[in-house]
Amino acid sequence: MEIRKLKTFKKVVEFKSFSKAAKELNYGQSTVTEHVQSLEREIGAALFDRLGKKISVTSVGEELYGYVVELLDTYNKIKNISADKEILNGHISIGVSESIIVYRLQPVLSKFREKYPKVNITLISDNCLRLKEKLYTGQVDLNLTLEPAIASKDLVVDKINEEPLVFISGGENNLDKISAENKDEVNKECFIFTEKECAIRNFLENYLYNKGISPKSTLEFSNTEAIKQCVVSNLGISLLPLMCVEDLIKDKKVRRIGEDEEIKFLIQLSYHKNKWLSPLLKEFMKYSLEMLS
Repeated sequence: MEIRKLKTFKKVVEFKSFSKAAKELNYGQSTVTEHVQSLEREIGAALFDRLGKKISVTSVGEELYGYVVELLDTYNKIKNISADKEILNGHISIGVSESIIVYRLQPVLSKFREKYPKVNITLISDNCLRLKEKLYTGQVDLNLTLEPAIASKDLVVDKINEEPLVFISGGENNLDKISAENKDEVNKECFIFTEKECAIRNFLENYLYNKGISPKSTLEFSNTEAIKQCVVSNLGISLLPLMCVEDLIKDKKVRRIGEDEEIKFLIQLSYHKNKWLSPLLKEFMKYSLEMLS
């Protein structure tokens, strides 16, 4: 069995799609199909049930997936063996919250790349829930996320730093606070949400609910930059990390609402407790912990 075919099988299981696996691996879909069919011939059993456009993993496929995850983990350990630990090379995959990539991670990447120029790094940006799922499936080696404190018996978590979140509005908005006392006034506003399952979205919905606030209208975007521009254009109110909007506040393109209120999330580094930490991954973690704290 070829390693590349096992990698293909693993991606098909994780994406539940031949086409998405092909896109991720930069293969043609026919190549992915051939890889899976080759494995099925070698094993002598179907790995997937194909029901129209949908696929599901068979019991044999589920058993094989567990072995493949272990095998590829061992394979990565072998690839990271080096006679000189100062000359590290290889590949690491990091899940990162969008705001951390844009506003915090560049110095870490710059320093790390300067010392280890041969290392290939894949950064995957997604919401915290989906990044956590990618840790469990092995799609990422570790996560750097901005969210409330992570509580999980399966993950090792390092709390790196606190980051404040702030309510912002356009310059034409005169609202001075968001509270139960002025909820009738707040209810007239449009709130601009991040996507569903995002940690900030979940926090904001609970925050408004606990204050008895039901805004008359909402907008939803998956992109922080789009939210910022909508606020600048006086389309509504949003809650975002201060690091994303402090330049806009300074330039008076947006105004901060309720400056006396402290809302803080944590930048956290997390990985699965059973994850083997290669020397390369340990080095990246060291740089992240030192430079983000």
